[in-house]
Amino acid sequence: MELASIVFILRALALLLLPLAFLLLKFRKDPKIFEHLTKFKGPAAYPIIGSAHNLIGLSSIEIFNRICYTDIKNFGRLFRVWVLNSPQVVIGSAKYAEKILQGMVHHAKSQNYKILDSWMGKGLLTANDGMWKIHRKILTPAFHFNILHEFLPILNKCSKVLVEKLEEPAQRGQTIDIFEYVTLCALDIICESSMGASINAQQQNDSAYVKAIRELNDLLVKRYFTPHLRVDWIYNLSWHKWKTERTIKIANDFTDKIIEDRRRYLKEVKGEKSEHIDEFTQKRRPLAFIDLLLAAQDEGEQYMSNKDIRDQVSTFMFEGHDTVTTATCWALFILGTYPEIQAKVVEELNRVFGNSGRSPSMNDLNELKYLERCLKETLRLFPSVPFFERHLREDQPFEGGVTAPGGVTASFNVFVIHRDPEHFPNPGKFDPDRFLPENSIGRHPYAYLPFSAGPRNCIGQKFAMMEEKIVVSTVLRHFVVEAAHTIEEAQMKVGLVLKPENGLKIKLRRRSGADEDLAISS
Repeated sequence: MELASIVFILRALALLLLPLAFLLLKFRKDPKIFEHLTKFKGPAAYPIIGSAHNLIGLSSIEIFNRICYTDIKNFGRLFRVWVLNSPQVVIGSAKYAEKILQGMVHHAKSQNYKILDSWMGKGLLTANDGMWKIHRKILTPAFHFNILHEFLPILNKCSKVLVEKLEEPAQRGQTIDIFEYVTLCALDIICESSMGASINAQQQNDSAYVKAIRELNDLLVKRYFTPHLRVDWIYNLSWHKWKTERTIKIANDFTDKIIEDRRRYLKEVKGEKSEHIDEFTQKRRPLAFIDLLLAAQDEGEQYMSNKDIRDQVSTFMFEGHDTVTTATCWALFILGTYPEIQAKVVEELNRVFGNSGRSPSMNDLNELKYLERCLKETLRLFPSVPFFERHLREDQPFEGGVTAPGGVTASFNVFVIHRDPEHFPNPGKFDPDRFLPENSIGRHPYAYLPFSAGPRNCIGQKFAMMEEKIVVSTVLRHFVVEAAHTIEEAQMKVGLVLKPENGLKIKLRRRSGADEDLAISS
């Protein structure tokens, strides 16, 4: 055989064998981790692909049903899965969640969050320990009670615009997907309150940013649950990456414009004494979330670089509008499903506001106890963020003689944790009185995790609840809400937030005696 032919054959073998060798090395299982995880129940796992064969070919609805119903039924509330070579321990119970979420040992996010890096970079959601601690400290003042109080006029104004937009379908008796309306309202709120930018999304009805976020949700989730797209070098060669980067650019362009507009505004007013001056200290205090980022940058690049600012704004823009939208829409839909409960909410609204037609004050919001219980119960049944993950830094023993080894991912199924009959009897029933003080005594502190828990809980949870209260109460003061389909017909799909495949359809009727106009200011 000629030398050239031998060289050709050797090269051909190399091209065939090197990828296989790469895969075997890449996806080999750590002996210690493998030994520990064999003691857990879980779906069958095979070389290289792990348990991913269970998800191949399934729709996003089927994946949701598998991980929230089928797997829990088959393996219980603590089991293991292998996604390629990535070992995960799935947590579906408060007692197991407590072991990991309490304290600082396991508060690092899992490696799977790197899928979000191209979009959110190292914002609070995805940042490592050191950066997270610095940025969390910088941003915490943005959510102080006094700052939230000053956002009231913005929330009331945007809610009033929402009501105006709902008037036409209400008059026509039209069935609408409430997501289409609340999404734009929430975007207006987050941009004007936290980013200092009035974008009037509700007046345009066609936001490229909103479309990009929806597409990103689907693209990122598809990558997470598609085995070969989890492999970086395959993903980098894929059409999926091109579509993701194109969509991220749309979101980033929107974010960059908001940052630059705010930066320009702050330069223009720098040194001027205005409503931004604290009456006690006589020092200028930032009111918007983005102001704190820009102020930190002024103190030095080591605190906040340009990329850091974009990452934080991208993260908060998503979490501050998409998660709140989801919670608000579910609340309106649920209240439209249970008219007797809606009537109690309206009775409370009438007691607090009477026929005044005024917008809510902070004191008013504090008086809306029953509405607050309804919102909490909605978040129990339909948590906006149904799944999140942590990285285990060290071995974590559980009862029953099993130990989750250091290095694995802990995956928290909040949807399942919230429906544990041990802590919520008859868990599928919507019952706001579960959150009466007397009924909450003794409940496990990790049985309810709508805003996560521990050191890395949601920094904006008070803002979110305030926004939900204002938007829902404003809508209900104007309209009777009727669900246009059953809860069972709302088919949940796996995603970054808990949205049904076909949205949530409702009908609205002008409430008898409702004021024609609500005041804009509080």
